[in-house]
Amino acid sequence: MESQTDFDVTDLLQITLLEAVRWLESRDIRYALIGGLATSLRGQARVTADVDLVIATDLPEALALVNELPQTAFAPLFDNVADVVQRAFILPLRHRVTGVKVDVAIGLSGFEQLAVSRAEPIELFSHPVATATTEDLLIMKTLAGRPQDDQDLRGLLIAQRDHIDWKYCLQTAADLGDAVGQDLAGRLQRLRDER
Repeated sequence: MESQTDFDVTDLLQITLLEAVRWLESRDIRYALIGGLATSLRGQARVTADVDLVIATDLPEALALVNELPQTAFAPLFDNVADVVQRAFILPLRHRVTGVKVDVAIGLSGFEQLAVSRAEPIELFSHPVATATTEDLLIMKTLAGRPQDDQDLRGLLIAQRDHIDWKYCLQTAADLGDAVGQDLAGRLQRLRDER
């Protein structure tokens, strides 16, 4: 068997992503790839070292995933991971072989549920992977607002500017912004108007 050092980062991400996707699919849990990998697919390629997913489920089913972890390729990142799921609505994992971190967001909000339902399959490593749309990634990145997210936003706009459904994007950002007390639509409008 090859050791972890015999693989490059892309191989490690590939192995981890495919095992996570197959695990969720075996449970009939709808998901969407988000984060750096999704942004690289939809926008401009960038380096990322982890896998980010959002799942359309409830807390009992998320806790059932926690209970199932000993029989999977994934180990909890923390000893008290069930508490993390209940408090933060995220299931932080690490692949037992590759060591790659996987953050599984428990999609309880209306926007997360919408993003999962709108996800489109992209053939990735010879397997269709449900990937968040450009519009939903723009909204997620605007909400997160970190320096890397700003770079991702610009990369998405450069790659997809002429293919973005701005009506959906701005309306959904306005609705989400109202719910979280932020002017997400205003930020996206300013980004759209930049040349």
